[in-house]
Amino acid sequence: MGSVTIGARKPATRAALVGIIAAFILALPASAWAQESGSVELAGGYSFLGDSELVDGYGLGWFAEGGWRTTDWLSLTSEVSRHQRTQDVGFIDVEVTFQTLLAGPRIWFQTSRVAPFVHLLAGATRLDIKARTSIPVEATGDDAATYGTLQVGGGIELPLANRLAFRVGADYRRVFTDAGLNESRFSTGAVYRFGGAQP
Repeated sequence: MGSVTIGARKPATRAALVGIIAAFILALPASAWAQESGSVELAGGYSFLGDSELVDGYGLGWFAEGGWRTTDWLSLTSEVSRHQRTQDVGFIDVEVTFQTLLAGPRIWFQTSRVAPFVHLLAGATRLDIKARTSIPVEATGDDAATYGTLQVGGGIELPLANRLAFRVGADYRRVFTDAGLNESRFSTGAVYRFGGAQP
């Protein structure tokens, strides 16, 4: 009996969550946020970068971004980000740092309440790897190199005010090392827009 009751509640819980999210989006005021050519956007926030080839798990980092809306549906974007992760491998602490600079086009989809987008960015990643150990003696080694990088992904912006929005995004990133690194990134932050037409 108990298992039947619990199993029946799960779909209802999911449906309630979907309903709350849908109601929140519908409650947002209609906005021209995604429809202003000539505007400039500045964004920044936190992001998580995952890479199973070097270090397990996700590393916390930050991103900063600038974009220029060339048309109602297209903008040119540049982004800089930094992520760092540390993992114990036996008696060795491995610290990996990714510093990335990317640029490319972003395509917007017209809606009245939210602003979905997709993008394709290219650039370079500086990869720094440091290894430290204190057994049997204290020692440190490091290596650094810069590699070409391609990032594809998208997200959604939810307007909070005329010129302020909240953004969430997800990306796949390929770093072209000798073996190649496949990374996933999840980001969240704030966007401020100036210039363009006043809503």
